Amino acid sequence: MKITVRLKAMPVTLVLIGMNVLAFGYTVLTGMDMWWGNAIQLLHAGANYWPLTIEHQQYWRLLSSMFLHAGFWHLFTNMLGLFIGGIFLEPVLRSCKYGIAYIVTGLISDYISICYHQHAIGVGASGAIFGIYGVFLALLTTTRLRLFPGEVRNAFLAYVGLFIALNVITAAFTKGVDNVAHLVGFLSGVLIGYIYFFSLKKQLKKE
Repeated sequence: MKITVRLKAMPVTLVLIGMNVLAFGYTVLTGMDMWWGNAIQLLHAGANYWPLTIEHQQYWRLLSSMFLHAGFWHLFTNMLGLFIGGIFLEPVLRSCKYGIAYIVTGLISDYISICYHQHAIGVGASGAIFGIYGVFLALLTTTRLRLFPGEVRNAFLAYVGLFIALNVITAAFTKGVDNVAHLVGFLSGVLIGYIYFFSLKKQLKKE
């Protein structure tokens, strides 16, 4: 399949990447360090922080923090993971279901994260991205719904497994990784994936 055809089949993924890049550009232009980020700058831009998000009822931070990143490499690795997940999963789920899964898993993971880390400032799309991979895994393990041919399915399972393994290894050697958001995002994604199973099954029957 030509890359242009694949790109046309993943509009939500591309819009999400664009929004993340624009948000990063805004924070850099308003004074944030491009490589290491700045907690205070991110807080002013809409980062997730228990005293503001919950105690001051600024719940919008649960959403805005999903589009902020603490440095270029934080942004790059998240967007790469999102692009790879989106190029395979969005055409299968269709854009509406894909977008809902992304936002819902991101909101859930951000909320549980600040419940656990009440004195930390949280930013990043990784909770939602892990949610997408959770949905992906759920659909891959649902053998009754043959969305992916056997060999392709095995390759995707191996990739999702590698994605998880690399992130576990990274978390073990890197400070500041929000493992709570990753785990909650992934598990909520798995749940949504199994819920989607029923609507996708009906969809395939109609087609």
